[in-house]
Amino acid sequence: MLTYDKYKLLEAAKKNEQSEIECLKKLVDIPTCYDKQHDMKPIIAQLTEEFEKRGYQARTFSTSGAPVVVAEKNLGMEKTLLFYNHYDVQPEEPLEEWKSPPYNLSTRNDRLYGRGVSDDKGPLVANLFGVQTALEVGYEPRCNIRFIVEGEEEAGSIHLAEFCKAHPELLKADGCVWEGANAVPNQRSEICAGVKGDVYFELHVKGFHKDAHSGDAPIVINPAWRLVWALSTIKDEKENILIDGFYDDVVPPRREELELFEKYPPEQIEQYKQLYKTDKFLLGREGVGFWKELTLRPTCTICGLLAGWTGPGSKTVVGREAMSKVDFRIVPDQKVDRVKRLLREHLDKHGFSDIEARFLTGYEPSRTSIDHPFIRLLANLARDFSAKDALLVPSSQGSGPAYLFGSYTPWAACGTFDPEDNIHAPNESMRLNDLRYMTAFIAAVATELGTKK
Repeated sequence: MLTYDKYKLLEAAKKNEQSEIECLKKLVDIPTCYDKQHDMKPIIAQLTEEFEKRGYQARTFSTSGAPVVVAEKNLGMEKTLLFYNHYDVQPEEPLEEWKSPPYNLSTRNDRLYGRGVSDDKGPLVANLFGVQTALEVGYEPRCNIRFIVEGEEEAGSIHLAEFCKAHPELLKADGCVWEGANAVPNQRSEICAGVKGDVYFELHVKGFHKDAHSGDAPIVINPAWRLVWALSTIKDEKENILIDGFYDDVVPPRREELELFEKYPPEQIEQYKQLYKTDKFLLGREGVGFWKELTLRPTCTICGLLAGWTGPGSKTVVGREAMSKVDFRIVPDQKVDRVKRLLREHLDKHGFSDIEARFLTGYEPSRTSIDHPFIRLLANLARDFSAKDALLVPSSQGSGPAYLFGSYTPWAACGTFDPEDNIHAPNESMRLNDLRYMTAFIAAVATELGTKK
C-alpha cells in the first residue's frame, strides 16, 4: 500500500519548477569537463550553497583529482536513502553542431538544452528538489538523506576509489538512486540494477625511428600491419573473444534473468532499431539472445585506430607508429587485474611482445539482485506513475563506478527511453516534463523507503 498521493507530488513539483530550472541553470552554466581541466571551485561552491540552504550539512572531500561533495540530512531515522551523482560533464565538441551555447541552459519546444542537463546535472537537481517536494507536501521522509557527488565520472572516476576507501561508512545505505530515477505516464520505465565492468587499453606499436617511403615496405617494420595482425587474434568474426581463459570467470545468466528477457515486449528492441536506424543487428540478434548479449555477456571493442597518413590525398608512407584504443566490457565474476594479465599473456603468446598495452581505466562489474526489496520498491512506484510494469534490467551494457558502492548498498537507476536526449553529443537535452516527473518520483522514493520493512 503506497502512502503518498502522486498528484500532490506532481502539483508541488510543478509549482517549484521555475526555481528548479533556475537552480539547474546555475549548474549547467558552469563548465565542468574534468579532462579539459576546468576549474571545479565554482561548481563546488554552488553545490554547497544549494545543499546548505535546504538544510543539508555539506562537506567537501579532497582527492588526487576532483573533490567529492557529500551532503547529509540526518533525520534520526533507521534507514538511509543515498544518491550518487556527478557534476562533471563530457567535452562539448563539436561546437558547430550546437544550436545554443552548451554552457548556457536554454529552453526550446518544451525541452531544456545544455551540456550536462541530462547527464547528470538535471537528475542531480531533480533528486535535490524531489526530497524538498516530499517535505513541502507533508510527507516527512522516514529515512536519512545523503548525497555523494563526484567530479570525474566522465573521465572514469579515476580518484573516486580514494574517497570510498577512506570513508566506507558514507557508502552504507538501504538504497541508492544511481544518478536518477523517473517514470512518466504511458511509457515503460527501465530499472537497471547492474553495470558491466570496463578495462580500457591503448595498444602502441613502434617501427623505425621515422616514417619510411612505402617503397621500402619490404625492408621496414610496418606498425599498422603489426597492430592489425595483433587485433585479429583477439576476436573472431562471430564476436568470440579468443584470449585463453577469458570466459573462465563469467557467471552464466540465471534462469530468472532469461525468463525476464522472454517477457520483454518487442517495442523495447524496436527502440534500438529506431536509435540506430537499422532493420537488423549484428549477427541477426533478436529476442532473448539480443538482451543476453547486450547486458550479461562480455565484449571486446576497437574504439579507435590511428596509423600512418590520414590526411587528404595520397602520401606513400610507412608510418613509424600505430595505436589502437580497445575496451573490454566485463561481467561478474571477471576482474580488471586478471583481464590486464590475460591480454599481456595473449599478445606475448602470439608473437606480439613488442606491442605495448597501456592500461588507461578500469571498472569492476556490479549488480544488485533484481529480487532485492529496493528494486521491488522502484518497480512499484514506476507502475504507479506510468500505469505500466517496469522493465527489470539485470545489468546495463554500460559501465560505471557502482562497484565501489555495491558491497555497501543496493543501488539502481530508473528511467525512460528518450532518443533525443543526445547524452554525450551536441544539443544534449531533457524533456521539461521529465524533470517534473523525475522530481515527483524521487519525492515518492524518499517517502516510501522508510515505511517498508
